[in-house]
Amino acid sequence: MINRFTPLLTLFSLLTYMLLYVVPIAPAQLSEDESELTAYVIMPEELLNRIKRGDEGFVLVDVRSEDAFRERHIVGAVNLPWEENVFREGRGALPGNKTVILISSDGTLALKALRILLMDEYQKAESSFRETFSVEGGMDNWPYREYLIRE
Repeated sequence: MINRFTPLLTLFSLLTYMLLYVVPIAPAQLSEDESELTAYVIMPEELLNRIKRGDEGFVLVDVRSEDAFRERHIVGAVNLPWEENVFREGRGALPGNKTVILISSDGTLALKALRILLMDEYQKAESSFRETFSVEGGMDNWPYREYLIRE
């Protein structure tokens, strides 16, 4: 039923959603060199929503070590470890027609990988990825155990 409060509730719902899911982390949580990356950081809830919807328009790239990945990772993630330049050499194999979402243990390595991918984008005349993001807080901030695979 629509009443005089419906527009206010809709506006309140939109603002709540934006504060919970869209607003990037505060720059104070990033180093000075990383503060410009806040627009490329998404909350774990946004990634969970994409997984629940069955969104096939993204690839989740876990940049932790192979051992850490084998121990536990998020459903659907692929492993492209940061260590020993595996990420730098293997990043060209990432699908160019999908959004790339990066995750690491605490988000630090994912931000480094994000910076590399953004530099790749900047150096090319055409963007190779639709979008590129890092998950805020990484695996340490992932509260959804039912979406983890453990070996």
